[in-house]
Amino acid sequence: MEKVRLKAKLRNKTGKEYIRKLRKKEILPAVLYGPHLKRSLPLEIELKDLRSFLSHFYEKEKIITLDIVDQKVNKEREVIIKEVQRNWVSGSLQHIDFYEITRGEKITTMVPLSFVGKAQGEKLGGIVEHLVREVEVECLPRDLPSAIEVDVTSLNTGDFLEVKDLTVPSEVKVITHPQEVVVSVVSPMRKEEEEKVEEEEIAEEVEVVGKKEKKAEEVPGKEEKEVEETPGKKKEGEKEEEKKSKK
Repeated sequence: MEKVRLKAKLRNKTGKEYIRKLRKKEILPAVLYGPHLKRSLPLEIELKDLRSFLSHFYEKEKIITLDIVDQKVNKEREVIIKEVQRNWVSGSLQHIDFYEITRGEKITTMVPLSFVGKAQGEKLGGIVEHLVREVEVECLPRDLPSAIEVDVTSLNTGDFLEVKDLTVPSEVKVITHPQEVVVSVVSPMRKEEEEKVEEEEIAEEVEVVGKKEKKAEEVPGKEEKEVEETPGKKKEGEKEEEKKSKK
């Protein structure tokens, strides 16, 4: 099988200012790390090379051969994409993390969930809530799935699936807590009730904060009044002294 290749260069500079300059030149910053690397390697990838790579890249091909063109030794490294960072407004690529693998050694990484089917409860007006979008797994690089399929067809209103209910290959071990709820189907009424409770809780918090602020404003006025009245008052001992002096 032909290797899936991507060209990269070693990045000699770091810092936000340099990263901004790279992006203006349509060069994407990246980093390579792994258990057998003494230190992470800062990289840069031209967007035109990345676009060409993505056009020939298939989801099932998780292992990539990273060709570091300006490195004298160990130019070719087998990696997986560990994390992709995007601009949350434009959705444009901002940074890629590569993780170096070693054939025969297990890796730990996140795998996305792919939800398929239409829940029975949804057909009756229920609302499907996706609570987990990816799970952490451990396996050999060759066994790493591109996604784990979650069939929600049989779920009625009130039903849910937990991590332990996921169907995964025997070679793959799921590390995420088995009782974490992945997806559930709730009734519209319950959804409305939950939203109403949230609104009431927020209203109560605002009311409590308002009362505290009002009380804090009233207290200084009271203290000032007491301070003003105190000089005009005479202690009982002082009154007795005045009576004796008059006699």
